[in-house]
Amino acid sequence: MYKYFIGFDINGLKTSFSYVTKNALVQYLEHEKVPYTFNIEDDFAEAIVPSGGDFFNYYSQLKKKNVKVNVIAASNINDFVVKNTIKGPELSLSLDALNFYRKADNLFVYLHSQQHFLEKFKFKVPITFLPIFANHYDETMIKSQRNAFVHSYNLQKDREIIISYGLLSRKESVMDLRAIARNCPEKDFIFFGKIATNAFKQTIFEGITQPNNVYFYNHLPEELYPSLIMNCNRLLVLGDYLASPQILIDCIYHKIPLIAYKMKGYEEILNQETSNIANTYAELYSIINNDIDIKKTEVAFDTLN
Repeated sequence: MYKYFIGFDINGLKTSFSYVTKNALVQYLEHEKVPYTFNIEDDFAEAIVPSGGDFFNYYSQLKKKNVKVNVIAASNINDFVVKNTIKGPELSLSLDALNFYRKADNLFVYLHSQQHFLEKFKFKVPITFLPIFANHYDETMIKSQRNAFVHSYNLQKDREIIISYGLLSRKESVMDLRAIARNCPEKDFIFFGKIATNAFKQTIFEGITQPNNVYFYNHLPEELYPSLIMNCNRLLVLGDYLASPQILIDCIYHKIPLIAYKMKGYEEILNQETSNIANTYAELYSIINNDIDIKKTEVAFDTLN
């Protein structure tokens, strides 16, 4: 019998970057020699699934098998919504995420900040910490896939690439990213993730001349993720919400400097010891233009390991 069923391969799930978590989880289970399967028809003791996708169909099948359902929580960008409150935008969970978390037998998280976020919803199911694990890429993969990301997005090999990922809810975050791109024309800035609402998306793009070195995408194909990590010179975390800690963990493992700009949460990873923190646009501009403290990248790596 297998220990775990890994239920990540649902149609439409790849748009949420959940495959990044799946790949790292599989590498960890193989390293620990824990038997797992992707086939729901097999015999297994427990299931590990992310929320999102058509998991209510999975849930009914798993309950018929009478197995424990573990959900990787607060790690899927589609689980999150931004609510407008008197105090300003506030991160919350979608109704689908709330429903599925309540049906789970256990919630898996990596970080204490995720645990604290979930505790305010008063779930009756236990919250358990998963070991922190990163996606590792061997030399064969690095040689064969290094240029795939650059070619797919028509980038130039000799230009610095700064990746950003998250859930944007403030117009200022988009405007600041555009501004830093205009002031650093020799670098390329690429955002992957989600903009809070379609109405917000329209207001930030209407009537604005887009710099030709900043790009916004909601989806990165799974096969390009290793190449993205190989070509990312810095990870810029904008001051909204980062939905997936796995990307942070992978960048730390591969010693990619982290830049946090007006960021909330994930204090275990994004702090003065491990990251380059910018609280003003002037500080961000200075850090982007080579005022990077490399020692912090080493501290982050040592902390992760």
